[in-house]
Amino acid sequence: MIFLFMGKYPCIKLNSGIKIANFSSPHRYKFHTGEELMACEDEVANDMKLNENHYYYQQKGWEDVEIRYELSDKIYDDLLELSSEDGIDIILVPYPVMNCVKESALKVGGASTFDGIQSILNKIRVCKLDDRVTKVIRSDKFCK
Repeated sequence: MIFLFMGKYPCIKLNSGIKIANFSSPHRYKFHTGEELMACEDEVANDMKLNENHYYYQQKGWEDVEIRYELSDKIYDDLLELSSEDGIDIILVPYPVMNCVKESALKVGGASTFDGIQSILNKIRVCKLDDRVTKVIRSDKFCK
């Protein structure tokens, strides 16, 4: 069963009963069981990009670029709403999003913000590749 949550995040109920949402990936997820989770629309993927800060360091013949990511309020709000939904077990996010949420957990000041971050961390996961070449992912193993 495939549906859209909040009108923009594709969700699937796998044969195993696990309900998974795609948060912001413009690529579909193909599970090792043959099941597929739809991609987000391009507009959603672009709208849910992390804020980027670029730092440039000139080297001998090239330039190194350091990228530091930050969560936008929009991303935080949508992740919070998704994480509070009982009908979703796992929210698949890109690794940089997972990393930003974890970093945010270390910086929070108020109890409500901490509770919100914890709620998000309880459900977000990064996909675990089953096959690196075909990009098939596991439906029973996720990275936290």
